[in-house]
Amino acid sequence: MKELIDIVNKYNYPSRLFDFENKKEIIFDNYRYLESYLRANLISDNLSSVNNGLSNVLYWGHYRAGYRDVRVERFKTKITNDKLENFQRLITNNDYNCLTIKSLGMPEFSGLAFISKVLMFLDPDKYVTLDKKIMQLSDHKNLKNPLSNIKFGGKDTTIRISQNTHINYTLWCELCKKIAEENFQNKLSVDIERGFFKLVENNNLEIAKRIIREQTN
Repeated sequence: MKELIDIVNKYNYPSRLFDFENKKEIIFDNYRYLESYLRANLISDNLSSVNNGLSNVLYWGHYRAGYRDVRVERFKTKITNDKLENFQRLITNNDYNCLTIKSLGMPEFSGLAFISKVLMFLDPDKYVTLDKKIMQLSDHKNLKNPLSNIKFGGKDTTIRISQNTHINYTLWCELCKKIAEENFQNKLSVDIERGFFKLVENNNLEIAKRIIREQTN
């Protein structure tokens, strides 16, 4: 657990979004400010703000990718007000999860990686991001690890959303929350996921799997 604690306390990822009205990048002092700013857009009554919020989920998630701007522009070109209003309705009714957001059919938001990012920004203490990198922590030796029970093969390019995925993604979020509450005073579930992400990025897969094993057995 010490390895995860150390890396969570040192984690750094670009704290940057885009101001679509003024056409300039926004740099935040820390993640909590960024999360609050983006959440305010996602839960807004204003359709333009919701559009910008979802666009910024893509901007943030693809930040280091060369196709970032293409994905953002594709979303802005294809999204309709009807879909944005349906998204607002889910938020208003507190009826949002990976299944209901997927059902909206919003461009760029079909697989779990980016739908989970939306959920994470809506409530970073309850939800975390789950993408292909984190799925490397699936462990056939530990079926109590929720990631082990999500169907995702080596040739898959996206984590498909199903009832099974929804259930095990929820369990993964709960595990991250448990680790945060038991080992930190000021960290959220999302911080734990980011720590696991960094362990994978540093090729410390076995360390990460061991920590999950210790927390699930």
